Amino acid sequence: MKFISSLFLLCFLAAGVFAQQGSTVSGKYTFNGVKSINVEITIYNNERKFMTYTDNNSEYIFKNIPPGKYTIERIGRFKKEIQVKAGENLTVDIFAVANGDASQPSVIRENVNIEISAGTSQPISEVSKTVNLISDEEVTNRNEVTLTDTLRTVPGFRIQQLGGFGRTANIKTRGLRNQDTAILLDGIRFRDPTAITGDATPFLSDFNTANIGRVEVLRGSGSSIYGTNAIGGVIDFQTPDPQREFNGSFLGEYGGFGMTRFRGDVGAGTDDGKVAFTTGFSKTKFTEGIDGEDDADNTNFQGRIDFNPFESTNISGRVYLSDAFVRLNSNPDTLGNLPVGQIIDANVGQNFTTDINDPDNFQRSDFFSGQIALTQIINPQAIFSATYQGLRTNRENENGGLGVGFQPFGGTQFSIFDGQIHTLNTKLDWIPVSNNRLTVGYEYELEKYGNEGFGPTAAGDFFARVDQSSNTFFAQNLLGLYDNKLQIAGGFRVQWFSLDNPTFSVNNAPYANLSLDNPATAVTFDGAVSYYFDQTGTKIRGHIGNGYRVPSLYERLGTFYSSFSQSFTALGDPNLEPERSIAFDLGIDQELYKNRLKLSATYFYTKLIDTIGFGNVVPNIGNTSRPFGGYLNQEGGIARGAEFSGQVRVLDSTDFFASYTFTNSDQFSPQVAGSGIIRTLGIPDHQFTLVATQRIGKRFTVNFDFLASSSYLAPIFSNTTFSTFIYRFEGNRRGDLTARYSFLTFKEKYNFNVFGTIENIFDNEYFENGFRTQGVSGRIGLGLSF
Repeated sequence: MKFISSLFLLCFLAAGVFAQQGSTVSGKYTFNGVKSINVEITIYNNERKFMTYTDNNSEYIFKNIPPGKYTIERIGRFKKEIQVKAGENLTVDIFAVANGDASQPSVIRENVNIEISAGTSQPISEVSKTVNLISDEEVTNRNEVTLTDTLRTVPGFRIQQLGGFGRTANIKTRGLRNQDTAILLDGIRFRDPTAITGDATPFLSDFNTANIGRVEVLRGSGSSIYGTNAIGGVIDFQTPDPQREFNGSFLGEYGGFGMTRFRGDVGAGTDDGKVAFTTGFSKTKFTEGIDGEDDADNTNFQGRIDFNPFESTNISGRVYLSDAFVRLNSNPDTLGNLPVGQIIDANVGQNFTTDINDPDNFQRSDFFSGQIALTQIINPQAIFSATYQGLRTNRENENGGLGVGFQPFGGTQFSIFDGQIHTLNTKLDWIPVSNNRLTVGYEYELEKYGNEGFGPTAAGDFFARVDQSSNTFFAQNLLGLYDNKLQIAGGFRVQWFSLDNPTFSVNNAPYANLSLDNPATAVTFDGAVSYYFDQTGTKIRGHIGNGYRVPSLYERLGTFYSSFSQSFTALGDPNLEPERSIAFDLGIDQELYKNRLKLSATYFYTKLIDTIGFGNVVPNIGNTSRPFGGYLNQEGGIARGAEFSGQVRVLDSTDFFASYTFTNSDQFSPQVAGSGIIRTLGIPDHQFTLVATQRIGKRFTVNFDFLASSSYLAPIFSNTTFSTFIYRFEGNRRGDLTARYSFLTFKEKYNFNVFGTIENIFDNEYFENGFRTQGVSGRIGLGLSF
């Protein structure tokens, strides 16, 4: 503590020594007419440099500026020369606009800030890691329905949808597994504590694009900032900031497969800017789906209110809830006599059957996320923030005796998963000098796991409940040198866990009478560096970090219903060790032709050192047997490859984005025991994406996005031989075309738009792990915004 106190005192005294009396420069910074909080503004010349941040009223101020000529800049390469006179109080308002004219007085083109790379706001031009930003405009142009759809074109990302709308969606980053990508909601982890791997996978299909702000993506290790499940990458779904002006939009859409969608949002604020709110609602329903009986519907609601009681204080509250229903099909099955230990080229109807309608198999799921955040600007050099998020998840699976494959005998079987996660995150951002930003913080998390099972007879019923808490300390340091051309970032995170003793039902209780150990303490680090060459528009960057994933409570205590024994059977191992990894990437970004052409190339490497897998033959846990296999620790694997992307603005009205990803991913031991195949399942070697946007005048927009991937391997379990076989499936070839026409009415206050989308325009027949996918279909809609 003496060292820390001395360090703070030394920095305080140093700041006082270098401070000089002089003039004041102040003003307001807005982007597209909207206030922007915590935006970095810089004033500098050849002799000195000053930096500050906008407050909750979007205003900034520099005090004690010596007279002279300066450049005022919203970090980036767009700036304005000003003259500061002795004793002057100079006002310079910066009205930033997207694609604005930097030559206009007091106008500086926006260089967007991003938070996901360091857990704190940072200009994307200075980020030394591999990041992507998906704006609400891009989502609108592509007319995406779910948030996972928006990620299809991100380099290194593999998005899977196992069936139609509402069914399981997977995100695989850089050749890794579903559980290796962390999901955030407004900067705080979103995950289901009752999921098999403790991640967000069961609810990925339930996030739609109602009232979206933007999506930030980190490709590469993020565990030192965001903790568990961030081995391969991080995705932050952000709700929009409220605006002072009265605004809103409404949308109605109708399409094939019995699809209907309604979406609306509205927001407003007080004239003094102290209070503002925004709220959004959506309802999406499919009455037919792929096989004519794949009913699915989803309802989302989101609301946020901001309160600024003082100039330096912001308090916000946000709720996000979802309620979903989906009719499930059977899993794909093998067909015919198949060779053992070989890769089988998939041929539907010849050697496998796709998913088949199961008339009494349903899933109901819902979640509620509530968040309260406080931001306090202590002074221009220190900002304190605290966020609490309460998350509740619930899934109920119901399966009767109808359908193919293994089904419950004599009645209906229910599995209920009930989870809660309470997260408190506090941090202090401190700027001891203008080019150095230090973030230190503490996080507390409490997760609750509940699982109940009800069989056709009460004899096999059971329940299991357990709580687990963790305490975390973390720190990040951002340092800019040589006029911020050289960026250095580093950080670490220490998290330790406390597992309570579980409680079980009196009857049929697995894992009873066991003494459980706490998961091992997790220590992760992170380092990144980049250098920007002004004259050539070139940035080189590198990033390294280790990762971890704590065993999920399901992997430790999970069960499933066995139709053979008519009871719930144990799968978990309470003594599992965490997963650990090490990863790095190296990249180069190039800007050409006055930023009209942007090129990027990245090499990535990830080694999964220790992982959790599933074994067909596993030891008992005390007196609890695991006759159908279970979870165990095992060696991991290696994923490496390269990502290439290019973005070009051919004309002011024409944009193209293309990417290519090569992935070589292998496991140290086969994912299917006895197969001898170490190739990572579900990962294609090659993937190409293209997004083309054409604006015709101010009212008409056409967007085309395309994805093509090479073949990949996937397992199918045989209900006949009780064995798992490895199939090679052909890759996807999907193209979507969207057109939108807008026109203004009522003194140009209201914007009406008519739009339509053709999905899978080439009608490519494609099977995702053996599940059918949607053929060509169309949607048409009408929208209003104001």
